[in-house]
Amino acid sequence: MKAASEGHRRSSSGLSLKDITSGLKRTLSTSKDGLQAPLIGSSSKIPSYSSSDDGTEADNNDSRSININTELRENTEPRDAATSASRTSSTSDDGDASLLESVTYGVYSYATMVPPVLLAMVLSSLATIYINTTEYSQSASEGLAGAYQVYSTSDDGSSGSGELLAKGALNALVIVCAIGLMTFVMVGCFYFNCNKFLMGYLLLSCFVLYGVMGGQLWAVAIDKYKLNVDVFTYYFICVNFAVLGIVSLFLNDPDVTPPSFSQIYAIFAAVLLSWNLSHFEAWTGWALLVMLGLYDLCAVLTPCGPLKALVNLMQAKESRGENGTLPGLLYEAQVPVSRGGGGRSRRRREEGGEEQKQDGDGEQQERPPLPVRDRDGEQQERPPLPVPFGLALVLKLPIIDATEVPEKADGAEYTLLDRLKIVHCRRPPRYKFAKKEKNSSSDGKARYFVLEEDTGTTTTYVIDEEEEGRVFVEEIEEEGDSEDEEQGRIKLGLGDFIFYSVLVSKAAMYSFTTAIVCIVIILAGLGGTLALLSVYKQALPALPFSIFFGVIFYLITRYITEPWFKQILTIPLYL
Repeated sequence: MKAASEGHRRSSSGLSLKDITSGLKRTLSTSKDGLQAPLIGSSSKIPSYSSSDDGTEADNNDSRSININTELRENTEPRDAATSASRTSSTSDDGDASLLESVTYGVYSYATMVPPVLLAMVLSSLATIYINTTEYSQSASEGLAGAYQVYSTSDDGSSGSGELLAKGALNALVIVCAIGLMTFVMVGCFYFNCNKFLMGYLLLSCFVLYGVMGGQLWAVAIDKYKLNVDVFTYYFICVNFAVLGIVSLFLNDPDVTPPSFSQIYAIFAAVLLSWNLSHFEAWTGWALLVMLGLYDLCAVLTPCGPLKALVNLMQAKESRGENGTLPGLLYEAQVPVSRGGGGRSRRRREEGGEEQKQDGDGEQQERPPLPVRDRDGEQQERPPLPVPFGLALVLKLPIIDATEVPEKADGAEYTLLDRLKIVHCRRPPRYKFAKKEKNSSSDGKARYFVLEEDTGTTTTYVIDEEEEGRVFVEEIEEEGDSEDEEQGRIKLGLGDFIFYSVLVSKAAMYSFTTAIVCIVIILAGLGGTLALLSVYKQALPALPFSIFFGVIFYLITRYITEPWFKQILTIPLYL
């Protein structure tokens, strides 16, 4: 009875328990070797046994089936856990690499911007102290008060500190409102493509800045230090200095002027304007700095801010391939470490695999086709992969027929026809290929998409016939990063240079100590702004941190630190 039921069960299922066990072991060993394995967790692959008259044999078979499932689970779960841990580790490594890249970019950005900002502040403070006379300082202060101030804030003893502070704040508010109105007008002209009007206005402003204000600085230096300069030489220097500045900023042609000239003239603009604005009355000058910090915060971060609108318009025009820059308004510098971004594609030439492996006779080594397994566990040969010879060189694909390899002379390179010749290669086991024809591409170039199944990454290879059929890797970069980060360039508004220098110049008019403290605080605030820039990856105001903390530490140094040090130095202390 037992033998009959066993025979009945074996004939109905077609497999014995021993056959199932040995087959599963072969499947596990095959999957460990990296070949394609069938889905072993399916119920269709493990036959079930029905009950028979003899319950003992059925129970034994059930227990053996449970043992098999347990063994499969034990052999499968650790591998799944290892795969999950590997993916988690890979994600963590990518996050750490992205964070390290952001930190590195911020450090290099700070190292790039510190020298010009420091030079502008030092030159401005030196010009304010050493290129100045009492007569010119008084006349310049009266001229600025008559042109820009509503209330006089001269400390003549008739008004208290609170009243002077209120008048200075009102004067600063009027000036900031005028600056905001002019910025909105500039945004409107830029939006409606009034480019000729804007260029004319900027050209005139730069000529007045370098020619007239530079001439005033030059005249004060001649008067103070009694320099022997005739009228012709004076005007010749002023006009040529202004013309060279305009050419450097607006022409932007490296064949005419080096790129460093535009950076030098941006620093000169900050020095000239800060030297002129430092003649504001004390209460109005310090209130103006604080108001400008608040204005910069609102103009850049608020949705209706004029500077935010101007930046968005520039980026929109650059994305359409138009000229989206206004010369003379930004200081640009190249960052040694750049980040990709902007949702655009870049190409880099793939240098690997220029020569195929050859044997001693110089012929292609023959290898048998790589076996693969289908879902039934049977071995099959992968069909040959037809690809251009240039792509086969790059990916180091083994060519099946050695006669398809183009011949070339020693030391020569393959020609365009050689690289475009279709050869038949063996398919790599972990890669999938897809092709995009020329007529379906926007630039008329053939593309091959290679998917690596282990990592899930897809690489796009472009075959450029204009470059003798050479193969390039097209890198599609992530969306959301600005064009500045893609080009590895950092931009700082010229107004930031100017008002950093004004703050240091006003501090230097009191003492050397306050000037040094303000320089250190401004550089620290700039570093904090660049750190936030590397995190948020959008335009940020550069004035608030530096201006607010600079004014606070100026007051602390002037009214607390310096009097305390003077008291220690004048009053002897006995220990």
